[in-house]
Amino acid sequence: MMEDHSAHFMETESIPRLLARFAGPAIVGMLANALYNIVDRVFVGHVVGADGIAAIALGFPCMLFFFAFAMLAGVGGASRLALQLGAKNVQGAEQALGNAMFLCLSAGTFFLVCGVLLVEPILRLSGASDALLPTAREYLSVVLWGVLFSTLSYTGSCCIRACGSPAYAMGTQVVGALANVALDAWFVLKLEMGVRGAAAATVISQVLAALWVAVYFLTPWARLRLNLRALTPHWKTLRRIAAVGTPPFLMDMNFVLVLGLVNAAASKYGGNLAVSATGIFMSLDSLLFMPAIAVGEGMLPIVGYNYGARRLDRVRETIKWTLGITSIFYGISFLTVQTCAEFFVRLFNRSDEAFIALTARALRISYLAAPAAGVAIAANSTLEGLGRARDALALSFARFFLFLLLPLFILPRLWGLYGAWSCFPLADAAGSAVSLLYLHRVMKEMNASQRDHPS
Repeated sequence: MMEDHSAHFMETESIPRLLARFAGPAIVGMLANALYNIVDRVFVGHVVGADGIAAIALGFPCMLFFFAFAMLAGVGGASRLALQLGAKNVQGAEQALGNAMFLCLSAGTFFLVCGVLLVEPILRLSGASDALLPTAREYLSVVLWGVLFSTLSYTGSCCIRACGSPAYAMGTQVVGALANVALDAWFVLKLEMGVRGAAAATVISQVLAALWVAVYFLTPWARLRLNLRALTPHWKTLRRIAAVGTPPFLMDMNFVLVLGLVNAAASKYGGNLAVSATGIFMSLDSLLFMPAIAVGEGMLPIVGYNYGARRLDRVRETIKWTLGITSIFYGISFLTVQTCAEFFVRLFNRSDEAFIALTARALRISYLAAPAAGVAIAANSTLEGLGRARDALALSFARFFLFLLLPLFILPRLWGLYGAWSCFPLADAAGSAVSLLYLHRVMKEMNASQRDHPS
């Protein structure tokens, strides 16, 4: 059933309940989305072995590139949509929705064609060795065909959440994840299709998720309707969507480069086994790290709507609650990894003790500063929700370029494989310190604005 679409609840409902209403389904959706990565590796790890996990890991930077573009359209579109709804401008909100989808359809198609034509060079850039290239190519050449559907489903779910229907947005990831689990079991275990079967399962599940999004916006009871007029590009709207969506896009693009460098360092200093260990770390990272990002996504429409309505007191309260929730979550993730790393690795492979030990060590090193990362999530989501694209971009640049990318060129030369993994806690600690400064400045500016213009 669709949620109540009354416009006033964003301004009157308590902030904890609003966060639960928006972030709760977003967390469930993010956990379901994590199954896309985890389930493929679990089935392939038990059937094909460590080399199969490594092959999927080598294709992951390419898939992350497309997800980064989906974040540009989704976060930028949802922010613009929420601000327009807060200002009671329904036509402007529909225009933001249509132009976000236009971005996905046009650029997504272009990137899909490029990806299909450049499979082998992409995998080489990801660190594929001659031994792993055939298996990695077999996986990526299939999974690329689901890219357009995955970008549309992610962008659509962001906009659905901004419309005030977080539970339906959650359903986008849940439908895709459940389909992926069932199809993986059928293709990989029953039909013994290996990595190609895992890729086919992913593509079909992404198509189903995109159809789920389409149903919402084409029904007569949706708060906003997607129509051909809204899909017509409006350059001012596109620029505003791109401005707000560029920071998370660049953040993920930096991570694409980072992941490629980590794979290359793992291959150089630890061989195929280390590449497999990196693949497991990335899978578990989506389970233990990404749900807190969903809290940030959940706060974005609350911040945007209340800022558009000039309810700065509620904006400040949302920031404080988000900061506390994400910090607690990352603290729990830190303790979980430090105490149960081997248990998680054995979900993927129970027989290779050397692989288990190496991957557990990678997890423990990479999560050393995880409790500090909640500050960065709250700061980035706040800036995006307020439409402060330049500040969000500067913060993303500092965290990923200065504190993660540059150390990846230095630390592996000093400490080898462990140097590559040590870059993650360095980025968490240093990036969170800078994020705290941004949050302090934003809160100070809002306090001054409310004193000068009391509602």
